[in-house]
Amino acid sequence: MSTATRRTAPAREKRNAREKPAAPGGTWWSRRWIRALESLGATYPNPRLPRGRTLARQGAVQGLTVRPGEVTARVELARTSCRVTLRLPVLDDAEWSAGVRVLAGQLRQAASLLEGRMPEDIDATFGKAGIALFPRRGELSCHCDCRDGGDPCSHGAAVHYAFADALQDNPFLLPALRGRSRERLLTALRATRSGGAADASAAPETVAVAELAATDAYFTGGDLTAVPLHPQPPADPARRLRRLGPPPGCSPADAELLAGAVERAAAHAWRMAGGSA
Repeated sequence: MSTATRRTAPAREKRNAREKPAAPGGTWWSRRWIRALESLGATYPNPRLPRGRTLARQGAVQGLTVRPGEVTARVELARTSCRVTLRLPVLDDAEWSAGVRVLAGQLRQAASLLEGRMPEDIDATFGKAGIALFPRRGELSCHCDCRDGGDPCSHGAAVHYAFADALQDNPFLLPALRGRSRERLLTALRATRSGGAADASAAPETVAVAELAATDAYFTGGDLTAVPLHPQPPADPARRLRRLGPPPGCSPADAELLAGAVERAAAHAWRMAGGSA
């Protein structure tokens, strides 16, 4: 069971460098978490949210820890220390298996995850399996040992903002909160893609080549010679292929041969572009 821990520096000289909005300007997945926070209270705007955002910016959130089903942290103030726990239901093994199957059928989304990015439409894909990665209404709860009865209180809001900030750097904290570490998720994704086709419902829509009109599909609407080109040699042309793992029905050895062919083709294309082929 993996645990991800993030500590925010309370030292005053570090605050200016860390003080930044947790949602605006961040990654889409951190902003999505803040929207979940805003939906917790019975009324919006919740007056405790600005106070919580300020506490998070000032480094009051300490020992942020993510485990399956919960995020825990302390909110350190001048004279008090509050313990906060955010809870989100964990997806069981059957739900994760169903989610991975539909996800494996989406090449772009699978590649994004393998490259450390959260695809923006991942919940739409997970929805095909009847599950969600981000909190649904009523799933997310907050508990604090302070006497404030707010939902959330300012301390809970501070932990939410700190978690959103942590998500910007590591989107896999969200699957970890739902019960799957990065390693287990990516291993299952690679295995599903290599072992066979995913659910037919997850297959991307296709169009037969014969139905495409060349003038519609390829006409640029302008003079191609007028387009400025600034080619750069590919650093690792087979990187995405290797990260996705062997294609269905392809052994690891065959996949490596395919990767080698991609690298040679890329090198040849580069030579042709430079007029040396």
